[in-house]
Amino acid sequence: RILLVSIGGAPFQTEVVRRTVALATPEHAKITVLGIARVYGTSLGLPHPGLKPTMREWEEQRNVVNDAANVLRSRGFEVRVAAAKSRNAPKMIAKWGRAKNFHAIVLADPERPSWRRKLEGDLTHEIERRCGIPVHAVPTPALDRRSRAR
Repeated sequence: RILLVSIGGAPFQTEVVRRTVALATPEHAKITVLGIARVYGTSLGLPHPGLKPTMREWEEQRNVVNDAANVLRSRGFEVRVAAAKSRNAPKMIAKWGRAKNFHAIVLADPERPSWRRKLEGDLTHEIERRCGIPVHAVPTPALDRRSRAR
């Protein structure tokens, strides 16, 4: 079995580690940690270098992914790391899931206000719809202070 752990730019949450270890332990799965850097703007306009991830954002993404991989390696798993950039993160995760034949996807699902959930859609459902692989979303605390206050 192969397991994909997808994370954003936030530090790796312990709840996500627990869920990943719980899913990977029975068959001692190989794990790939995928970090996705955000590309801003729309695909309709001309490409603009200011909308792509900066070197600092790439370095931050690499550090988060490597930290996550080290935590999982310390638990005795074989871990690979990867990074990608995308405007649409669920689409990229689904593409990776299909292309590499993953058996499950585990990802952090930060809490968001209800209006934002309606606007952005359900991340888990979007990925499952696109690739047909079971997605295990682990609820985590909000990333910014403003969404935690509501």
